Amino acid sequence: MLKTLSSIAALLLAIAYLALGNGLFSTLISVRSSLQFGSTETTGAIMSSYFLGLVVGVFWCREVIRKVGHIRAFAAFAALLSILPLCHAFVVNPWAWAMFRVIAGLCLSGVFMVAESWVNERATNQIRGQVLSIYMITFYLALGSGQFLINLDDTQKVSLFVLVSVLFSVAIIPISLTQSEAPAPVPKVSFGVVDLFKLSPLAVVGGAAAGISNASFYGMGPVFAKEAGLPLTGVSIFMGVTIFGGLVLQWPLGKLSDHFDRRHIIMTLAVIIAITSLGMVLLVGIDPLAIYVLTAIFGGAAFALHPVCTAHANDFLDAEQRVNASGGLMVVYGCAAASGPLIASTVMGFAGTEGLYYFIGVIQVLLFGFAIYRAAARKTILRVLRHPMVFVPRMTTVMAHMAAHRHHAAELQEKAEREGRSEDS
Repeated sequence: MLKTLSSIAALLLAIAYLALGNGLFSTLISVRSSLQFGSTETTGAIMSSYFLGLVVGVFWCREVIRKVGHIRAFAAFAALLSILPLCHAFVVNPWAWAMFRVIAGLCLSGVFMVAESWVNERATNQIRGQVLSIYMITFYLALGSGQFLINLDDTQKVSLFVLVSVLFSVAIIPISLTQSEAPAPVPKVSFGVVDLFKLSPLAVVGGAAAGISNASFYGMGPVFAKEAGLPLTGVSIFMGVTIFGGLVLQWPLGKLSDHFDRRHIIMTLAVIIAITSLGMVLLVGIDPLAIYVLTAIFGGAAFALHPVCTAHANDFLDAEQRVNASGGLMVVYGCAAASGPLIASTVMGFAGTEGLYYFIGVIQVLLFGFAIYRAAARKTILRVLRHPMVFVPRMTTVMAHMAAHRHHAAELQEKAEREGRSEDS
């Protein structure tokens, strides 16, 4: 384990800098856009553009990495990414900002594809789960911590954009100086979304609901917090505790889904998200502390929804289908996420800042209804036939391969444990 971690230490450091910068960048763009352009619809369109770039990057970045290699591709993507904050600072135009966000999403898709393929190659089946956990903790801790950097200066000044650019640039250094060998070419993943829907409609619908809800929050959450009367420090706390809540609550919710019908867990998560959304609407402008507590619970449920849906899909799949299925769910998530902030901002334009949570609440109520329908249409899977839940960051399709390998290792471990219990009896 120590040998593996030492071989990817530079990579984890680069990921930390990238996530730290991206955490600051996304919140800064949302807050600055609402101040600069004065329209929630414009802000929503700009924030949606980022997720469009992520989806395009899934298909395009693989070829770039294959042609020029991992280290050169990472350096090129990160260098272009470091230019974009400065472009936002000096070219203040909504159409330009939307284009910059598309490019940012594409570049981040590329750098994370490089990083995740590197982690995937270094991790063996015996320690794959531990390496995945360390990668996920590194990413989410840095992403959440990045929210608090917005308090370092006035959002109307150029300095915060410069700081983001510096963080993105520093991420190039560890990868450029690493002595580790570059990994094998990034594997190609086929996205059988239609076949996946036939196998598990709830997993696809749930993944789309998670994408819409989570992207709406990421894109328009800072606008909601600012319009709710929270100071800039409060906005960073609001975003940070939501991300940290998602990190802390994923493991216990995942364990519950391994013991109970996952469809019931999906229903429960949808109810929790809907109730906390209603609570946010009722408490806006009244009690900031209660809002922080509610948004932490919201984040825990919202960020666990997609992994539970992925685990539910894997219960119906053969081993050779899991990589394609995980890739398909990631694309579904990304496409849905691209529409989330755009629709949410339109609702906010009509219903006010609370429209963000009205929209998220309605999405979750619809998901709850669909989950009830699916629970009635199909019998539950016996617990012994389910596959253990695997948490992976929703970055690129390379994580699908890591998840598939980890699923296989978990199955072998379960089989050995069952055989051991049989021998003891």
